Amino acid sequence: MKLTISPDKHYFMKDGKPLFLMADTNWSAFTHPDLEEWREYLDFRREQNFNAVQMNLLPQRHSCTPRQWIHPFTVTSEGRFDYSCIRTEYFDHVCQYLDEMAAREMQPMIVLLWGNFVPGTWQGIRDAGRTNVEEKPYYQPMTITEMEHFLQYVIPKLREYNPVFLVSGDVNLSEDVVHYDTVQDQMGANPETVSFYHKALQVTKSLAPDCLTTLHIAPKVVLPAQLIEASELDFYMYQPGHVYSEPQLNRTLAQDIGSYPVSRPIYNSETSYEANIYFDRSQGRFDERWIRRAFWQGVLSGANAGFTYGAGGVWLWRQNQNFCSERGDLGLVNDWRDDIRLPGAYDMGFAKMAADTIGFYDLKPASDLIQNNPCEEMVCAANDDQSKLVIYMPFSWPMSVNADLSGYHVYGVDLEKRWALTPAFSVQDGITSFRQLRYNHDYLIVACKE
Repeated sequence: MKLTISPDKHYFMKDGKPLFLMADTNWSAFTHPDLEEWREYLDFRREQNFNAVQMNLLPQRHSCTPRQWIHPFTVTSEGRFDYSCIRTEYFDHVCQYLDEMAAREMQPMIVLLWGNFVPGTWQGIRDAGRTNVEEKPYYQPMTITEMEHFLQYVIPKLREYNPVFLVSGDVNLSEDVVHYDTVQDQMGANPETVSFYHKALQVTKSLAPDCLTTLHIAPKVVLPAQLIEASELDFYMYQPGHVYSEPQLNRTLAQDIGSYPVSRPIYNSETSYEANIYFDRSQGRFDERWIRRAFWQGVLSGANAGFTYGAGGVWLWRQNQNFCSERGDLGLVNDWRDDIRLPGAYDMGFAKMAADTIGFYDLKPASDLIQNNPCEEMVCAANDDQSKLVIYMPFSWPMSVNADLSGYHVYGVDLEKRWALTPAFSVQDGITSFRQLRYNHDYLIVACKE
């Protein structure tokens, strides 16, 4: 059965039942691991309770150096892709890897056109003067005609795997130079880029009407009306990004998208990768507690369709300490076999189990129920009749909610230790007050009406 959208446009369904997607990031899946490594990787992630992988169809601009670049197009003597000459063996190789996913019942989530293949994106600024794709898949935008030719070949080849098509990849839609530390530079829409992706979205949907489509975007992007209103767009993705200074984006971006005029499922597609360095600090790495906060704050703020996790040495596929980037900080990750075992991956497997057990599909943001929450770090979601409440606390703190939980089954989970708890609380004048939990860990509290 295919992945579909729920009737209320809030979550995914498969076989007529709600489905929460828990994906891993492996942008270089089709260019870096050999077949045995790919099988090992899939088996490991499936055991960790992941049910999807987010990948780039074409060679990834930010990746480690592979054993040998596998090119999807003929390379000219000048070191540029000839988009008129598609190398069919590359895409046969892709299908072989997708066969392995199908055998494990894992959902492919495939980026079709990363920003370095599209006109008017920030990748063109970053790669100015560099064109030799034998070194890296540097910025070389397709024309509309080349894009249509490419999609008309590849979509019929891939659609039998029922993938989710991420039509765009890491695009900020900005007009001028990029500054990652300002919202303004991410807000404006480049008309050429927007029109290109709108056309790509239309072509993709026309060729694969039963496959879900979305747009993978850069941090703090506000989609222009042309794309919000596009009937071919099935759900929203957002990217909180990889900076230490703005952890709130995991929840605020979900809240912002929830106010769009067209309702669709919301998905957190790229939060900080575990063990990656901070992009806005000279030192430091994201750890599993950061990942847990990103997950729970996003899900309970409206992004309850799914989540994509990432691990430092896996997303760019580092092996044998090979070279990763001209940005030296991206090289400061371990090999993929080390980072596939990071604790945050197991936390996400546990979170997926919680999603399946509790049922996130009918939850809507309800953090206004929490009293005395000035930093808005504690978040809450509830179903329509408030017979089910889920609360996340990133730290131990006395907490009260504007709801009478008498007659509810209330339980807690220490997310750091994965301990089951029975939190103490009292009810007075319709307000439920919880006693501060004993350790400075992060916690989940679930209340279900009996």
